Amino acid sequence: MRLISFCLLVCLGLAACGTKGPLYIPEKQYPQDADTSAAPKN
Repeated sequence: MRLISFCLLVCLGLAACGTKGPLYIPEKQYPQDADTSAAPKN
């Protein structure tokens, strides 16, 4: 019984850690430089 209680407390403690706030999927991706993938200009 103590083992189950301990595991439950550990799981609750780990669940409380991390990023707070609502989950969302970003609609726009961060801008990426197109110049870095292009061939070098001479």
